[in-house]
Amino acid sequence: MFKRRLTPAADFSVASLADMVFLLLIYFMVTSSFVSQAGIQIVLPQGTSTQPSPAPHSITITAKGEWYWDNRRIRKEHLEGYIRAALSTASADPAARAITVRADRSVVLEEVAYAISLIAQYRGTVVLATRRP
Repeated sequence: MFKRRLTPAADFSVASLADMVFLLLIYFMVTSSFVSQAGIQIVLPQGTSTQPSPAPHSITITAKGEWYWDNRRIRKEHLEGYIRAALSTASADPAARAITVRADRSVVLEEVAYAISLIAQYRGTVVLATRRP
């Protein structure tokens, strides 16, 4: 009689690999929803400007009345100190003295006027941020 030779099986199951890939996909989909956005959510008023004006600093006023200096939350009372410090070290170049004011469209005009008047007081240039139509 003939003897059979035992050969090692070179096949492996792909089912467990597919399960692992599927579980990893679910894990990354679920955890990606926990990542918080770094930006401040505001709805800008509409404007007609098509060219953005870069400025080294920005003031953001949200619909809830929160104030931000360069994406850092501050109190409204401290805004003058930030503007004074930024404009006292800025050069005479108008682009270096520009500060962007980003205000939600529901913010009262008095709040925007307060920020603009502080910038004008220290001889800065105001850039109003708007959204395209």
